[in-house]
Amino acid sequence: MRTYFILTVLCFSSLISFGQKLALEKASPFTAVRWEKEQPFVQFESEWYRLEKLDAFTKEELLDFCKKEFGSKWQKRFSEDLVDVLQGLGYQPNIKVVLQLSKDGVSKTYTGTFTSENRNSAVLYNKSMAEPNSITLPQKIPIAEALADLIQFEEILKSISSYSQLSTFNYKFAIKKLADSIANEKTQVDMNRLTNEIAQIMSEIGDRHSSIKNESFNKKNHETYNLRLPFGVSALNGKIIALKKDEKGGNYKYYFGSHPYIKSINGITIETLINTYNYKDKRAPEQAKLTRGSSAIQRYGALLFENNIACSDSITVVFSNGSDEKTEMFRLTSENRGYASKLIQEHAVAHDEVGNRNFEGLSKIIADHIGYIKIPEMYDYDKVEGLENYIDKMLKSFSNTKALIIDIRNNPGGGREILQTFAGYLVQAKQSPWVANIAYLRTDKNISGDEESMIARYLYSYNSEKLANKDRKAIDQLNKGLKFEKTVDSSKFSSPFYMVLHSGKVSYKQPAYILVNEESFSAASVFASAFKGLQNVKIVGETTDGSSGNSTIQYLKNANIKVTASTMLSFQRNGKTLDGNGTIPDIVIEADEKQVLNEYDSQLNELIKIIYSNQ
Repeated sequence: MRTYFILTVLCFSSLISFGQKLALEKASPFTAVRWEKEQPFVQFESEWYRLEKLDAFTKEELLDFCKKEFGSKWQKRFSEDLVDVLQGLGYQPNIKVVLQLSKDGVSKTYTGTFTSENRNSAVLYNKSMAEPNSITLPQKIPIAEALADLIQFEEILKSISSYSQLSTFNYKFAIKKLADSIANEKTQVDMNRLTNEIAQIMSEIGDRHSSIKNESFNKKNHETYNLRLPFGVSALNGKIIALKKDEKGGNYKYYFGSHPYIKSINGITIETLINTYNYKDKRAPEQAKLTRGSSAIQRYGALLFENNIACSDSITVVFSNGSDEKTEMFRLTSENRGYASKLIQEHAVAHDEVGNRNFEGLSKIIADHIGYIKIPEMYDYDKVEGLENYIDKMLKSFSNTKALIIDIRNNPGGGREILQTFAGYLVQAKQSPWVANIAYLRTDKNISGDEESMIARYLYSYNSEKLANKDRKAIDQLNKGLKFEKTVDSSKFSSPFYMVLHSGKVSYKQPAYILVNEESFSAASVFASAFKGLQNVKIVGETTDGSSGNSTIQYLKNANIKVTASTMLSFQRNGKTLDGNGTIPDIVIEADEKQVLNEYDSQLNELIKIIYSNQ
């Protein structure tokens, strides 16, 4: 009866519309939370109050849930991850929230707003209140508690994870094997070891958005975790090379010019380090696996730590030129002497400029009237004021250019709003509507209508009121020839959701090129995939590190290990998932030696040559 009453009240609240559903994952209506005898006092509009109620949930209901789900970190989760708490209770909050607060014995109702700024203030308050000599959480847990956490982890994969349903990996057997190993131990279980073992199991699933994290682990204070190789590491032509910076010119050169390739470190072959030790990226597309693997090898201490292997302070490296070898000993260092290409450095600058609301460096006319625009991240417009207007203005200004280059290399993803803006220009009227993405939600329930988490990604059910009959005709037409690479079990997934794009009032008529690389990830990979196949659009560069997961976060109750898992399967128009496949470019342009070593963008310049050769 209580649950029914809560749902009734929540439905009524939606009807009287406290507005838009909250899209932020990390947000709060409070700027701080302090505790007195396990009772929360919240800071709201610069005043402290007792919390009595939040929307239809009483304080007791919220705290009971936190204690049950988050164990020793229940207060931290309540104060910093309130959105997760409410979602865990089956409720997606609105941006505006009804708060029942009391002060000096007087209780009043207020309207609060979930913002990331509030949440950041709450996090800073918690840090400021932490005493330097405070007691740290135990790094070992009893065997029985570890075994209970493994049971919970298996249930997460079974009932929540989307990719565990597609994977052929026998995770149940792997978990049982780990449980048997733990059961035979005589002492308590080390939490770092448990985290890493669980992470290795998760990596086999093929979920590129998944992660396993022991949040009580202090990386800074660990003896060997922060040890790095004393030279740079990068991928080139399918191999791993060692580099050092040329201090005079700012470019890079081979650490040993006569022997550029790394063959092994401490007797472990480079292939083993890439394919086995760096298990987090083992299911990534090949070039992404090499690039991310080279970064992992650079952080050698962390790589060994994540494999539960002790790390000495010195290593033996074998270099090769393909025919003979050279062996050298090195001491590891805590200094960051790693490789950072011109492309990475420019991306960081562009990202910072956008953060400062300076957009002018994102676009320009290059090479005699070719429009160029860089998108460093798939930003949400409400977080970056003015960006939407800027992109729209620049796309209009490019209407008479010879061609358009959209550069999303090294873009880590984000939301899909920017994709919608570009759709209006790139989708031509004769190809509109354009079905760009098909997705399924992991569920044991019969879901056929729209879902909030999918709406936020512009994904709608077939009969959604958001789709017109012409959209459904386009869906029907695509489905006639569509064959998925893997079968979707209808008993474990929802009906499909579709992202359908439309042409705008004025479309870009000249050729458009989307420049991608192996570090175009998540929503950036969705961006490339969405426009692939349009008549005047070509994807150029290297295969993206595709992923699109609609992730959820769970905490193992005893060790408090954070488990992030995807709940969605996301398919491209070719029937392949984004995860593990990425989007293959129409025109392949690899990063060559000149781009890797020197401050020269070979991919962009080669694309310019191609554009002019097609004129």
